[in-house]
Amino acid sequence: MTGELDFIAALRALATAPEARGLDDDAALLGGLVLTHDMIAEGVHYLATDPPERVAEKLVAVTLSDLAAKGATPVVVLLGYCLGDGEWDRRFLAGLATALADYDCKLLGGDTIAVPGARVLGLTAIGEAGERVPDRAGGRAGDGLWLIGTLGDSAAGLAQLLADPAATGPLVDACQRPRALIAEGCALAPIASAMMDVSDGLLIDAARMARASGVRIVIDLALIPLSPAFRTARGDDRAARLFAATGGDDYALLAALRPGAKAKVTKCLPSGAQMVRIGELVAGAGIALIDDGEPVELPEHLGHEHRS
Repeated sequence: MTGELDFIAALRALATAPEARGLDDDAALLGGLVLTHDMIAEGVHYLATDPPERVAEKLVAVTLSDLAAKGATPVVVLLGYCLGDGEWDRRFLAGLATALADYDCKLLGGDTIAVPGARVLGLTAIGEAGERVPDRAGGRAGDGLWLIGTLGDSAAGLAQLLADPAATGPLVDACQRPRALIAEGCALAPIASAMMDVSDGLLIDAARMARASGVRIVIDLALIPLSPAFRTARGDDRAARLFAATGGDDYALLAALRPGAKAKVTKCLPSGAQMVRIGELVAGAGIALIDDGEPVELPEHLGHEHRS
């Protein structure tokens, strides 16, 4: 085995229960509950210099983002924690308390260990399912591809932190303190043909939706939403947009919607939510890029993929 995809393919022989959804999704459905587990590692998902409070907030947000992508409301979590020095642990717990209060979510338990080396932290989240729980496999040719949120801010913030660990600003905030779009996911779930969050990068995650749905997804780089802070830091040319489309750690929501569905969703979205059509689902397989109608070659790396 050489990476994440190979390992997950092997796991499918064990995950035969229908609740596992064939491991084609980031969450399982058990009765009226949606279950997910996520992990973050020092040096991979956060920096050793990041404030412990923000590490805790990020762990909660990235895990609950999987629930948001299923239209589920967070209820409880279980924590897997690597003990370190007392001050780091104390500050982490303060951030954890803040994050759980923000999402009105309770801690039920978990496990702690002490190991040398980089910390790996895990969180299991359980949410209450809504009237419908979309997966990645429901997209159909003729659907529009829609995005809620912006892309590239986290990757741009990470670049700033790597250059200066004391960097601050909206891009750094996006990297260290992402937000799970719970209300937005609940608004989209009843109507979306397929839905997932953008965690590893727009292109690689869209490719996963295309594969699960058995369609081809065409994305227009010119339509990708960028924040003002991103445009100031990285620009707005094709290179900047490819950076945004492959950077990952965005936790925006990606949804396939039937024509005319946006009007129904918009009525339910929270104030200020940004929803943009960035492409379409067509017959075929894989993904394709255009930029204002001009074909664009796919980059060598579509996003982040865990490898051994």
